[in-house]
Parts: sequence; C-alpha cells; structure tokens
Amino acid sequence: MRKYINCFLGVIFVLSFSACKEANDLGSMQFKFTGVKDTLVYLGSSTSLNLKIYFLGGESESVELSVLGQGNGTNITFSHNSIEPGETSSMTITSVATADTGYFPMILKGVTPSGGIITREFMLHVAKPINTPPKVILIGSPTFNVTLNTSYTDAGYTAGDEEDGDITAQVIVSGSVNVDSVGLYYISYVVTDSEGLKDSVVRIINVRNKLNYLSGSHNVVTTDLSNGNTRTWITTVAASVSVNNQIKIFKISDCFMADPILTYDPALDSLFMPSQTFTCITPNDTLPHTFVGKGKIIQGSIKRIILDYTDSYIDNLGNPILLNLRDEYQLF
Repeated sequence: MRKYINCFLGVIFVLSFSACKEANDLGSMQFKFTGVKDTLVYLGSSTSLNLKIYFLGGESESVELSVLGQGNGTNITFSHNSIEPGETSSMTITSVATADTGYFPMILKGVTPSGGIITREFMLHVAKPINTPPKVILIGSPTFNVTLNTSYTDAGYTAGDEEDGDITAQVIVSGSVNVDSVGLYYISYVVTDSEGLKDSVVRIINVRNKLNYLSGSHNVVTTDLSNGNTRTWITTVAASVSVNNQIKIFKISDCFMADPILTYDPALDSLFMPSQTFTCITPNDTLPHTFVGKGKIIQGSIKRIILDYTDSYIDNLGNPILLNLRDEYQLF
C-alpha cells in the first residue's frame, strides 16, 4: 500500500514540476508594429506617426522604442519610449529649415527586456516645402474706360506670396496710356517671388470718344426748308480719334469732298458746325461751298442727328446762292 502511495505522490510531483517549468518558459514576447509607413516631412515642419504594439505570443513585456537613419537636422522623438502591448506611442519627426534633404532609409527598432527584437524599415523623405506661386491682384476692374482728352490714374494693385509675404513693392508695371488718342492700351503687372515663380495680370484701358456710339453708316434725309423738297442718301459718321465730343460727316448735302466737323457741347446739349468751306463736287458744279449750322442728338434705341445749316456759294453765273437745309441722320 505504501508503495502505491509513494508512486502516486511521485507522479504528482513530476506533473507539478513540468507545469511550472512550462509556465515559466514561454520565451521572449512575440510582437509587431503598426502605423509605420514611408513618410514625407518638409524643412521647418514636423509630422507624426502613431505606433502601436500588438502581442503575438510569449511573455508579455514592455517594448523599448528607438529609430536610426535620419539625416542631419532631423530629430525623432516618441511620446512614450517604452510601451506595453496594446498601447500607442506617437513618433514625431521634425526637420529644421537647414536640415539635410533627400531620401533616408530608416529602421524602427523595438526591444523587450528579455531580448526580443523586431525592426521595421521605412523611407523618410526630407524635402523643401512646395513653393506656392505668388499672386498679383488688381485693385478695381481689369478693364477701364477713359474718356478721350481726360486723365488716367491707375487704380493700383497688391501682390502676395505664401512664403515671402507682401511683395507688392516687387511688382513691375509696364505699358502706357495716351489719353489723347482713341484706342486700347494694355498695362502689364508682373511679380516674381524669391524662388523665381511669377504671376502676371493685364489691365485693358479703353480710351474712347464719348460720341463713339454715333460712328457708322447713316441713312440721311435732306430737306430744303425753302420749298420742302427732300432727297435721301447714305453717308458715314466717324467720331474723332483725338478730340472728344467731335465727329466728322463724310459728304454733306449733295456735296462730295465736303467733310465737315461737328462739335457737341454737353452743357448746351447741342451740336455745332462752325463755318467750313470745301471745294465741292456736285451734280451741277465744282465750286467752293461754305457750311455753317447747329443741330442736336436724338437719343433712343436708334440714334439720330438733326442738323439745320446753310449752304452758301457763288454759282457759275456769279450769283450768290444760299440754301437753308435740314439733314436727318439715322444710324443703321
């Protein structure tokens, strides 16, 4: 009986010893990282990766974190240098403005107290920040109408750059405006940032005669005010390119080569044709004719000019002739 009891106790001792030995011989912890990836950091800035340790087996232990491979001027820190399985540590990568740039093979290393080791490789790219192009902005409209023979003052501009700040003083303005000549003028504004990127805009200045809307072909009805006789014809009216509120009529009355100039007075709301003499070619003669008159502009959907004037000349027989005429011009 005692023999059997001793055997039973021996078996229990062996089993207990084996169990204790197995429980205390799990080996170094098996684990892995997550959150590690190829990373870009710009000079003068920082970025972060959230690292997490996952337990895969063995003895549960803390993990000491370290990293190797960064270039000069780039520093890497951890919010927690030692973490337990399931915990997270933020790895912050900071590069100063003068750091080495390029691609750096990095090694993230985790070590447990019992000697368990795991490494992860990733590529760190340290680069200059992407240069944002500058921007020049016009104050006021990009198109500007100027009345002929008046003054023009540029409305101004501003220029800025994300990296360089206010660079308005670096804007180069080119182009000019002749306010005494009708036409389109282009003013260019160009700015360049410290790294050579440019921006440019153009303002268009339209110098125009206030009577420009009368320019074009007109149907004309001429009435002889002494007898009521009428005749119709076609002529062209052109606004002056050098004098504001001035127009020229090409052919007046029945006289070719007579191109009188008329001036509009806004204060009197009237057109004036000062005395002008032309050697006119008419169906009856080629003689000097003198014209003088006054008229008005009729506004509306169709612009019209009504002009009362005299046509005076000496005919081939030496007789003085004075015609009182009225022309009505209608733009088409």
